Amino acid sequence: MREKATRIHTDGPAFSLVSNPFQGLTETVPAIVSDTPAVSAPKEHVAGETTLRCHVERTQKGGYPIFVERRAAGKTVTIVRNLSGDTGDLLAVLKKRCAAGGKAFTDSVEIQGDHREKVEAILREYGKGIS
Repeated sequence: MREKATRIHTDGPAFSLVSNPFQGLTETVPAIVSDTPAVSAPKEHVAGETTLRCHVERTQKGGYPIFVERRAAGKTVTIVRNLSGDTGDLLAVLKKRCAAGGKAFTDSVEIQGDHREKVEAILREYGKGIS
């Protein structure tokens, strides 16, 4: 039989539990100074921003063209149709707000899962910016 592993006592001096193994690195490695400016991250949606570079053509009854399809193996996909403009811009917002994957096409956007209510709320929130 194997012997029991020795335990670390936590009730005594806790030097081994508190020490930072990387503390000495800041003293030995010189600071790296670069003349080139840092690359900025891509611009994300700002809370106050109300426009997207995408246009949604409404249905004949005045609603948004949001549909749900059931696919093979029980997969559900929410589709926003009748789009023009930058569908990738709308897709980025929908993916982030619905916490799901998706794909943009030239005239539609697909989001994985049944997100009809969320997508409609997002389109209403952007309102005139989406049309």
